Amino acid sequence: MNNTTLATAALALAASCLASASVEAAENTGRTGEAASGRASWLDTITVAGTRTATSIQDNPASVSVIDRNQIEQQAPESIAELLRDVPGVTLIDASAPGMKRIRIRGESSQRVTILVDGQEITDHSTYGTPILVDPANVERIEVVRGPASVLYGAKAIGGVINIITRRGASKPIELEVGGAWYSGSSGRQGWSAVSGTLGDFDYRVSASGDRHGDRKVPEGPYSASGRLEGSAYRNRDVALHLGYTLGEKRNHYLALKANQHRLDTDSWTDPSSYEYPVTDFSIELPKRDLTKVGLYYTGEDLSPIVRKVHVDAYYQTVDRLFANRVAMRPTPMINVGVTSTSDDRNINYGGTAQVDLQLHPSHYTIAGVHYLMDDLDTAKTSETRTAIGPRPPSAVSSLRQDRASIRTMSAFLQDEWSLAKDLKLIGGLRYYHVKASLSETSDPARAGQGGDTGKLVKSLGLTYTGVSNTTLRALYSEGYITPTLLQMFTDTSAGRGTLTYGNPNLSPETSRNIEIGARYSLGGLTLDATAYYMRAKNYITTQPCAGNAACQAATDPGGYIYVNADGADTHGLELAAEYAIPGTSFTPYVSGAWTRRKLKLGSLSTYDSDTPALTGRIGLRYDNTLSGVDVWADLFTRASTQSRQTVASDGVATTRRLPGWGTLNLALGAARGKENRQQVAVHFNNILDKGYRASMEELPATGRNVVVTFQMKF
Repeated sequence: MNNTTLATAALALAASCLASASVEAAENTGRTGEAASGRASWLDTITVAGTRTATSIQDNPASVSVIDRNQIEQQAPESIAELLRDVPGVTLIDASAPGMKRIRIRGESSQRVTILVDGQEITDHSTYGTPILVDPANVERIEVVRGPASVLYGAKAIGGVINIITRRGASKPIELEVGGAWYSGSSGRQGWSAVSGTLGDFDYRVSASGDRHGDRKVPEGPYSASGRLEGSAYRNRDVALHLGYTLGEKRNHYLALKANQHRLDTDSWTDPSSYEYPVTDFSIELPKRDLTKVGLYYTGEDLSPIVRKVHVDAYYQTVDRLFANRVAMRPTPMINVGVTSTSDDRNINYGGTAQVDLQLHPSHYTIAGVHYLMDDLDTAKTSETRTAIGPRPPSAVSSLRQDRASIRTMSAFLQDEWSLAKDLKLIGGLRYYHVKASLSETSDPARAGQGGDTGKLVKSLGLTYTGVSNTTLRALYSEGYITPTLLQMFTDTSAGRGTLTYGNPNLSPETSRNIEIGARYSLGGLTLDATAYYMRAKNYITTQPCAGNAACQAATDPGGYIYVNADGADTHGLELAAEYAIPGTSFTPYVSGAWTRRKLKLGSLSTYDSDTPALTGRIGLRYDNTLSGVDVWADLFTRASTQSRQTVASDGVATTRRLPGWGTLNLALGAARGKENRQQVAVHFNNILDKGYRASMEELPATGRNVVVTFQMKF
């Protein structure tokens, strides 16, 4: 049986077993519908994702998932992105930079996923998208919206939204936390510490962390002859501060200040088989990516019978990046060409949101708000081309390009939740965007003053029905909208090709429309969340050759490329998360997974080979118990995926690459003792069968058999 058949059969079997468990669950449940096992359902988790109001997952019209603090502590991830790997519809990429993991949702690139930290957007004007560079030890929970959410969460949310909520102060006056991890697969180590507490109305938290990973171990094979993946090392350092103050007679006003600094340097790896003639070598260096952020927050709740909540926040952030790209080419046996390009960038963004929640009528809950975001990119790009012909001394041509560009986004949003009947709710939303982009400084006089503005109204409409016992049925229409990045509009780069790719100030925004239906069910230990969706996106930004393209009339490199709106995608699929807490035992079998079909429209070419596996998922058996006052848990699980194919069109020629399906066997064990789990230790045995595989073209070859040991203590 091949890997594809095994993965498909395993996921189908798990789903069938869980579905049949509903019969037994009903038999073990009384009239109240409470689970016989007495365990709370994760569908009861309260989240603001999907509606911008406190709503349980059960009653949410959107596709939402939540990773809570307990899951974070048990998984002991090396990065936030790793925590999201098993969310249905989510896949990871690190695009040759192992320390800069990013997220794809429902096949959409990470450029089309909005990353929020405490509700404030993190931007990254690069071709790869926004990496998630937050210390996992400083995170309280992570909320995920799958599918377009541009009505509520800004002009990048075609694929979805990741909102990372950081931790506050501990409940006692002073609490010290320390933790660490050892990763055999990268000879890596991680350590962190924090001091936090609450003194009267004041709460605080100060934390620091660091990690260092060497080249990862992989099975010997097509990606490494030595068992080490050269160029996969990286290092992170992080410090964070939280200060909060509660005030008011009803203690219903809260002020907070949060500050964070994160520093990363990472090596890079590129699959040699991906080189296209005449490229003979390719490398990327990312010696610096430093983020500094300060945010202010105010929340007031239950201010009057009409004004239920007011929230205002503002922040200022800088990202400093240094990037180097080296390409070697041999167009003929006698000619050698080397191209070195660098980019030294500073991205400044600041803005804020004001939102008011109103109860204007007993049957209506309305939110209204405004949002402002300023993105400013100051970049200096150099390029040097050295050409050697036969025995002649090499000649060199160099260039320097400096640009400063900005995007200002102003928007207003409105959403109303209307209780049409006891069991029926309609939730409709609108958001209007006004976006202004400009190139304020440039070393190219011919492009000075480029820019323009645009406006767009996006909409959403959701419906939930709870008239069926223990069940929520839902339907949702939502739109996505993403503006071009500053790089795509105004900057020229030679990274990745050895020839220039020109910015295009006349690009249009990318847009999408999404329809989905879903059902959530919780009864007698069985919990299920299932979704079916269809999404159509257009005006995707891609690159095309300058030859014969009127937009490239001013191009100085006749062999160059330019960004254009030419591509699109139709995506449909199913997503499932389910578990069954077996009554009278400590065992819970579970499954999570997604079936995805994504058709890319690459100019005149249409293909389903979009580097999106048809079937991905995780199946496992979890054990939770308390023995002699110690909480113990174990998790035996398999991750699996069917094959991935990617077709790329370049200069009118389509090429296809394929990665085989795969499956891994994994075991995690842990124990915690003391009030609030004050001492914890866990051991993770990953990829036990030492499977050599690569999950997608945009993710590095996976680590082979490895062990992760973690601990944390509170004093």
